[in-house]
Amino acid sequence: MFPWLIALACWSAEPAPLPKGGADPDIILVSVDTLRADHLGAYGYSRDTSPFLDALATEGVRITHFRSPVPWTLPAHTTLLTGLLPSSHRVVDDGVRLDRGIPVLPELLAARGYATGGFVSTLYVSRKFGFERGFDTFDDFGITTERKNLRGEVDAEDVVDAALDFLGDREGQSAFVFLHLYDAHYPYEAPGDHDALFDRPSREGDLRYRKYAYFKKHPPSREQMEHQIAQYDEEIRYLDGELARLKAALDASDREAVWLVTADHGEEFLERGSWGHAHTLYPEQLRIPMIAAGPGLPRGVVLDGVAGLQDVTPTLLDLSGEPPPEGSVDGLSLLPYLSGERPLPERPFLSGTSRFDTNRLGLWEGGLRLDWDLGRREVALYADDAERTDVSRDRPEDVRRLKRRTTELLGQPWEAREGTVRSEGVLLADGAILRSPLRITEPLRFTVIPEDAELRYNGAGPWRAAGGPLPGEGEGLRFHGAARGADLELSDADRELLEQLGYMQGEEQ
Repeated sequence: MFPWLIALACWSAEPAPLPKGGADPDIILVSVDTLRADHLGAYGYSRDTSPFLDALATEGVRITHFRSPVPWTLPAHTTLLTGLLPSSHRVVDDGVRLDRGIPVLPELLAARGYATGGFVSTLYVSRKFGFERGFDTFDDFGITTERKNLRGEVDAEDVVDAALDFLGDREGQSAFVFLHLYDAHYPYEAPGDHDALFDRPSREGDLRYRKYAYFKKHPPSREQMEHQIAQYDEEIRYLDGELARLKAALDASDREAVWLVTADHGEEFLERGSWGHAHTLYPEQLRIPMIAAGPGLPRGVVLDGVAGLQDVTPTLLDLSGEPPPEGSVDGLSLLPYLSGERPLPERPFLSGTSRFDTNRLGLWEGGLRLDWDLGRREVALYADDAERTDVSRDRPEDVRRLKRRTTELLGQPWEAREGTVRSEGVLLADGAILRSPLRITEPLRFTVIPEDAELRYNGAGPWRAAGGPLPGEGEGLRFHGAARGADLELSDADRELLEQLGYMQGEEQ
């Protein structure tokens, strides 16, 4: 018996047979929203949350230090499916959607002959933001009309059932299947017996999530937080079993598949004084799992190097037969390194978030991690993996060097001649924060963070790098960047419902 079958102990029904696939293995890409790497057994967690994923890691490859560039869903999934960092695709807030000129993974795989199916369970990976592009079949379960996921009603069983239905109609075809699972995102209320697997069931009067800023001022008690963590772990165990069910159906049909399982971001549980995500760039939010297994991949390999979400698209394209054109993505194919015979290359990893009242940049390079709080004009430097000890005062030259490196990697796409520049964002040039309004006496290259902040030049504008508009010829201000997002308007109903999960910030409570 294969080890992963242990995870199916709770399932008595035999999986329905699937038709024979195509000549190439199917590709199953799974993104588990809000899944911390360190809450899986394969990454050292003591609680038995993930028997299937642990077995999958044993059968394949696990990367120990896999990073997301952002601590929230929309830009992370845009990076996942394009291979571009947020500084390139510019989907940095929910008023922006991906420019249609940028190719996405399902489009590229469809062009190579794959049937493509996407099954998602949150607004930020729905048609609202253009995620249906490239999929023959795309199901967001009425999120844009009924918004059921905001009440926890689209769960892993729904997603897996939809994926099985899709595969059931793809006889003789190789398929790319993208599954987005929302179960590990708050509210953590696993269905059935899973709700009491590691702790008591949820009940009336339990602590409810409000928002990150609220819990900074009113932290939950340790007992309250431990209960929330247990419920979070129960959700992981539940979705783990659903993924095992999908694997069983594929195996019972002799339908070969390559699996790649990852996440968009993690979750803080008071490690930094609050609960939630989207506001900081610490490991609790940016260290995510990456497990890959299947035909053509080595077995039992643990890679200790560093890689990131931007590497998923080029890796899967390479696995399908041809890597992406050079320069078309920010990531790289990990395929040549998955055997463990060659170390992962040393690369810098940018991160950032500009949600709500937050405006932060991060850079991991050479074992150091710069944390640059642009709003507060504060900086920290970490040399330890847990990022617990700030060594910025002891290593000022490293701070200066990494600040310059950060602005170099972001690029400085704006160029202004003599005049005055004003922005609601933060102006950066050569590793320094510039004051706004800024009087320019000679040509200057700079960037604005966040990318969707408005910029005015000599009273003209406003211009925006993300979502546009951009200045025309003769303005004295030029934008040298390439890709930019397109404007998107959320309805009042969208915003009201997103606020229930802390995605939108109402008045302080």
